[in-house]
Amino acid sequence: MEFLLALLMLLLFAKVFGELLHHYGFSPLIAEVAVGIVLGPALLGLITPDKYIEAVAMLGLVVMMLVAGMNSRFDLLVKVRTKAIIIALCGVLLSLVLGFLALYALGFSPLVCLFVGAALANTSTDILVRMTGKHPLSQLVVSAALIDDILAVYIVGILSTSVAKGGLDLSVILLTTAGIIIFFLTIAIASRELIIKRNALRKLWRFEERGVPIAFALCLALAFAVIAHQIGLHMIIGAYMAGLFISRLRERPVVTLQSRIRLNAMLDDITTSFQSILTPMFFVFVGLTLTPDWGQIRLLALVALIVVAFAGKFIGCGLGATLAGYKKDRAAIGVAMCSRGALELAILHFGLAAGVVPYGLFATMIVVVLIIIITTPILFKYVTRGKT
Repeated sequence: MEFLLALLMLLLFAKVFGELLHHYGFSPLIAEVAVGIVLGPALLGLITPDKYIEAVAMLGLVVMMLVAGMNSRFDLLVKVRTKAIIIALCGVLLSLVLGFLALYALGFSPLVCLFVGAALANTSTDILVRMTGKHPLSQLVVSAALIDDILAVYIVGILSTSVAKGGLDLSVILLTTAGIIIFFLTIAIASRELIIKRNALRKLWRFEERGVPIAFALCLALAFAVIAHQIGLHMIIGAYMAGLFISRLRERPVVTLQSRIRLNAMLDDITTSFQSILTPMFFVFVGLTLTPDWGQIRLLALVALIVVAFAGKFIGCGLGATLAGYKKDRAAIGVAMCSRGALELAILHFGLAAGVVPYGLFATMIVVVLIIIITTPILFKYVTRGKT
């Protein structure tokens, strides 16, 4: 009963305050993490994170990566323009380098620096879509964010293997890269044969009212997560690949427009169902992991990481935008790509759980991410005023 009561309080407050923030144009993720901080050991101490809550949170993490894969989609990745790739690569590389150098200068180990650099290198697609809306640059920056997701998943694979092997060297990078490429190509080929050519899942939506599509998606995510772990990759890579697999249903030719509408509605329902219940529990758990010892947050590191977080994307993506021919819009593109959120927290939590990222740095980065999530939409409205 204690677990059920804790689950009730966490989910209820996360949804209520999350919807309130969403109404005012901010990400619900802020409320979800804040609820964990307020109700957890960091402030009120009403709820202590235990193995049961952690299990629900890890399921939420798997679901989060499943949804990220479903939103990435093979067909969208193929259509991504070279300009978006240039913008994404410039932002990722500069953010990774600046994040690494800033922490290395503060005395942290190279592996810790890589974890934080990887967290700073990603862009939150969900927050970016909500923030840019119908802005003319929306399609460009969302395409760049999709590339960021792929690169972030790849970097997580490198880091997770490095932790398992006890260090980072060229052999780890090469073997992990080969494993991810083989995994990706296997999923691409298998999904093309089973879904697009043979239409093996043609009866899936016939059982929509009984929840079969949702159960299938979750089972596939768990199965791929286990497979990824067995071949030496992190479980979130497998869940992400499961999302890519399911997303190919959108590419399948259908006979009528009604069938297409029904198929898209089913996939959207799967995404909404997962994101509304399970995913928030991961972010709540991140807040619960913080302790009352706020003194471990280093002010110098906090300021440095906030500066690096904005500078890496603003300068890097702004440079990429200039190279891609968007000189007049480089400020707007740079600010938009500063969006952070879900995957960053997943990377940080993995580093903490693996014993690589120290608690003080983890807590500092949580504050950094929350500040970025709050301020980026405000800055974007400022730099794009009168241009929409």
